Amino acid sequence: MSGEIRRHYWLPTPNPETGAFARHAFRGRRWESQPADTTVCGRDVAMAKPSEVDWCTAPTCLECNGILIREQRGERPR
Repeated sequence: MSGEIRRHYWLPTPNPETGAFARHAFRGRRWESQPADTTVCGRDVAMAKPSEVDWCTAPTCLECNGILIREQRGERPR
């Protein structure tokens, strides 16, 4: 990615199977109120405006984080 800047944002979203929230990364500048999207790590999730509690308690998706770090370093996707 020679010098290319790829924008992303984070949003807490529920796991469709467990209902537990996790903070996932998404491609783009910001959430545009779409009802669903695909995370950087490839999960299809429902989206809604998160509460402050969701932001504070949802753990960061380590897979999304790892992908973004590798992209920033210029490494190839796994």
